[in-house]
Amino acid sequence: MALVFLSALQCAAQNDSTTSSFSLSRCIEYALEHNIVVRQSDLNTDISLVTTNQLRTSRFPSVEASARQNFSWNDVQSATTGNWAYEGNASTSLGVNASMNLFNGLKTTKAIEQAEIDYKAGQFDTEAQRENIALQVLGAYTQVLYSAEQVENAKRQVELTRSQLNLAAERLSIGTIARADYLQVESQFATEELTLTTARNQLATNRITLMQLMEYPINDNFTIVTPDMSSVQPPLASPEASDVYARALEVKPEIKSAALKTKAAGMEIDLAKADALPSLSLDAGLSTNYTDNVQQLNFSSQLEHNLSPTLGLTLSVPIFSRGEIKSQVATARIRSEITKLDGQTTNNQLRKNIENACLDVTASSAEFQSAGQQYNAANASYEVASERFSNGLINTVDFLVQKTSLISAESARLQARYNLIYSLKALDFYSGKSITF
Repeated sequence: MALVFLSALQCAAQNDSTTSSFSLSRCIEYALEHNIVVRQSDLNTDISLVTTNQLRTSRFPSVEASARQNFSWNDVQSATTGNWAYEGNASTSLGVNASMNLFNGLKTTKAIEQAEIDYKAGQFDTEAQRENIALQVLGAYTQVLYSAEQVENAKRQVELTRSQLNLAAERLSIGTIARADYLQVESQFATEELTLTTARNQLATNRITLMQLMEYPINDNFTIVTPDMSSVQPPLASPEASDVYARALEVKPEIKSAALKTKAAGMEIDLAKADALPSLSLDAGLSTNYTDNVQQLNFSSQLEHNLSPTLGLTLSVPIFSRGEIKSQVATARIRSEITKLDGQTTNNQLRKNIENACLDVTASSAEFQSAGQQYNAANASYEVASERFSNGLINTVDFLVQKTSLISAESARLQARYNLIYSLKALDFYSGKSITF
């Protein structure tokens, strides 16, 4: 089942001089339209459909027409003069032949059924590829949002420290603080400017990653509009991996594809066995000819009187195939077992992904709650320290310690929030749900 991503998230991208607003679903749609792997998968599915249609038409008779114009010369001795000379003649032959397979051990029927199964499996493979790209876009999209918010936080910290640096400069000028205290604030300001530069560089890197994943031309106007995600909260209960896995087995396209491929591989055994059964075919034809050696009849008369219809049945019974059929059956059985193991591998990988996703939700929920408590405590301590520093009640070192603690707590809370957001959406992905914010 197709995974539809609906989101209030929006991103902006520019094409030439026009800037278009991209929602998350539109970003995914753009990526799916331009991703080479997805397009190749679509083309491979088209090939499977062509093969299926060709096998369906193979049930019908094959008809072919033929025409031949022949010229020949013979060295002939004259009865009157005794001289030898080449004499030529021309002949024309026309024919229509048809053949039809009446029975071949149901090999054609089984081949058609197998081709139809392969075609459906190919469709599910394409859908799985699309879902994989969509999940990657979601991850890259979330990283851009996270980096953008990191930049805004860094900007706020730089502005706050700039004010504190100005205050420290005033105090230094009137001699209420030592120059060493002023230099500590100045050093903190330089550190936070570096943090802002690093955050901007990371945002640029994440933007490029998203655009490249979308196969979207790189430009400086590609931006992300941050949505309101204040309602995102940890789940009340930890998700059960077994419940999510049971649901995923019903809806995920890679599971459906693996089941169909296993079924198709089993049919390969029947196709190999069909070669050991008798086959019966029907042939029919109609031919005529003309030669200029017959002077008594003109062209049309000869064609009319030389009509030769034919009708025949051919029964072929395999007697000894030098072990080829036996080897084909054995090989088909082995391939069937390999396909079964491939299907089990797909199931196991899905189960592991879901187990990890459930663990991520649980871990990120605990991290989000702890980071929130840490931030609240650090923010309260910073507000007290800021007020005391403004009144000259604490020194610069003590104040900067509280400020650094707040910056670390704010960064940890932001990281924890986006970890929780992505883990929840990934769990929705494996459950077959649409992703919304």
